[in-house]
Amino acid sequence: MIYDHFGPTALILLKCMLLAALGYVLVVLARRLGRGAELAAPLSAALLMLFAPLARIRFTVRPQIIGLVFPAVLLLGISTVYSPASSQRTKRWAVIGLGLQQVVWVNTHGSHLLGVLITGLFLAFSIRTAAFTSMVALLILQLLATACTPFGLTIVTDAVAHVFRPEYRELVTEWGPWSPSHPLYLLIGPVLAVILVLAAMRPVTRSGRFGLAYGVFCVVVSLMAFRSIRFTAHQLLFTAPFIAAGLAQVRWIQGSRRLVATAVVISFTWAILAAPRLEPFVPFGLGEPRLGHAFAAAEVINEHVERPRILAPIQDSWPLMFAVPDGRFLVDGRVPFYGPEFIRKVTNSFSEPVAFSELLADHGVNTVVVDHTRAGQAAAVEYLWRSPEWQLGQVQDRQSLFVREGSAPSLKPLTIVGPGYRVAALLDANVTDGDIEQDAQRVGEHSNSKAIQGWIQGLRHLRPLARDGARAGVRLYQTPKEQEAARRAYRSLSNAAEIYRGFTSIELYRAMAATAACDETEAREALGWAAYSGETRETSLAAVELALRTGDEPQRAAAKAHVARLSEHPDGAADPWVAAISRDLETHCP
Repeated sequence: MIYDHFGPTALILLKCMLLAALGYVLVVLARRLGRGAELAAPLSAALLMLFAPLARIRFTVRPQIIGLVFPAVLLLGISTVYSPASSQRTKRWAVIGLGLQQVVWVNTHGSHLLGVLITGLFLAFSIRTAAFTSMVALLILQLLATACTPFGLTIVTDAVAHVFRPEYRELVTEWGPWSPSHPLYLLIGPVLAVILVLAAMRPVTRSGRFGLAYGVFCVVVSLMAFRSIRFTAHQLLFTAPFIAAGLAQVRWIQGSRRLVATAVVISFTWAILAAPRLEPFVPFGLGEPRLGHAFAAAEVINEHVERPRILAPIQDSWPLMFAVPDGRFLVDGRVPFYGPEFIRKVTNSFSEPVAFSELLADHGVNTVVVDHTRAGQAAAVEYLWRSPEWQLGQVQDRQSLFVREGSAPSLKPLTIVGPGYRVAALLDANVTDGDIEQDAQRVGEHSNSKAIQGWIQGLRHLRPLARDGARAGVRLYQTPKEQEAARRAYRSLSNAAEIYRGFTSIELYRAMAATAACDETEAREALGWAAYSGETRETSLAAVELALRTGDEPQRAAAKAHVARLSEHPDGAADPWVAAISRDLETHCP
C-alpha cells in the first residue's frame, strides 16, 4: 500500500525508520544487559556500525526487515518481564503487546519461528523466578498466534520443514552454510563476533538470569549463522549488545571514555566507506535502486503484453512484481509451500530446454525474463532465441525479455540485436546501419543498457572490416577512415567491458577491433581477458591474427606455421576464418 500510494522512496524511508528503531532497541538492550554500565550504550553503537556493512545483505526492502526488528523488540520486552523493577501491570501489558506482535510477525515473515525459539529459551532460564509465569503466558500467546493466519497452522508446519529439511539448503544458497563461493566477510564477521562474545561472556552471564539466558542465545544464534548464512545478520546484530555490555564492565575500558569515543568515530567511518563496496549493487541514496534490474523490460511488458504471465529468476521477479503490477509470476519456488521438488523443477529448467519448454506450456507462460550473463541460464536463452514461438522484446545489460508469439500484437520485436552479447545480425552485410540504429533505439538509453549499447555500437563500427559477417573475423584497416572506425569500435566495446570485465565475447571483439586498428597493447590486454575463462576457437584464431599483424618475425613465422597446420586439417580447411587468415597471411601493421 505504501508503494502504491507514495512510491519507492517512501518504502525505503520506512525501511530506514525500522532499521533506526532496531538500532535504538539494541542499544537499550546493551544498557540493560550491562546493568547501567555507562559505556555500554556507546560501545553497542560502535559495534552495530562496525557490523552493519557485513549485515547489509539483509537490509533490502523485503519483509525480512521484520525478522530483524521484531526479535529485538521481543528481547527488550522479555528484559522488562525479567526486571525486578517492573510492576505486574507493566509485565502484563508487555506480554500482551508481544503476543499481538507475534500475530503480525506470523503473517509477515517466516522468521516468526525465531520468536518462539527465543521465548522458549528465556522461559527455560526463568524457572523459579518471578518472570516464569509471564514467560509461560507469552509462549502460550505466541503458539496461539501461529494459527492466526489465512493458512492456519500450515504456514508454521511448512516453515518448520523449510528449516529442517536439508533439500532446501541444497537448492537455495543463502539457506546453506558459508562456502568459498560466498564473500569472505560473511565468514570473518561471524568468527569475530564469536571471539568477542567469549570475551564478554563472564561479566554479563554473572549479572543475572537474563544475562545468562542472553549468553546462551548468542551461542544459539552463532550456530544458526554458521549453519545458514541467512542468519549472519541476526548473529552480528544481536550479539552486539551482549558484547558491549560485557566489555563495558571490564575495568580498564570503564575508564577509557576517549577510547570508546574513538571507536564510535572509526566504526561510523568504516560503515560509510565499506557498505557500498561490500554491496556495490545497493548504493546509498533515496529512490528505487535500478542498477541490475529489468525495468526496461517492465516498460515493454506494461505497454505491449496482454495479461502477462511471467517466468523470471527470483532475483528479477522481486522488482518485476512491483514494476508490472498486473503480471502473474511463476517464480522459482523459494517459498516452503511449493516444496523442494517444485523449486528444483523450476530452477533446473533454465538449463534443460525440454523441461523448460514443458514448464512454459504447463503454466501458460507468455513472458520470460532471462539473465543472459549467467551460464546456468544459457540453455534457456538459446531455446527462446531459436524457437519460432518466441520473440525478443527487449535486451538490457543483464536481462533479455522474450514474449510468446501473439501475446503482444503491438510489439515490434528486435530482429538485428540478439539476446545478450552475441553477434546475431549486427555484422550481416545485408543489414543496413539504419536497421541497426532502429533496434538500438528500441533498446534505449536506460541505466541498465550502457553495456549492451556499447556492444551494439561497437559492432556497428566494425561492420566495414568484418569478413563474412561473424564467421571469419575482422581484417586489418586499409584507410585512415577504417582505422578510426576500428578505434571507435574499440572505445564502444570498452564501455561494455567496464561493466562486464572479462566477458568473453565482449573482450574478444574488443581485441579484434584493436588488432584491426594496429593498437597492439590494447589488443593483447583485451585478448588476455577474453582467454581468461579458457581458450576457444575464436580466442585462438584472434591470437594468431594478432601475432601475424603486430608480431616480430619469429612470432609471425610461428603463426604462419600454425595456420599451415590448421589448413591441413579437414576441419581447419573448411573453416572460413582460417581461409581468410591464409589469404591475408602477408598483411601486417606498418
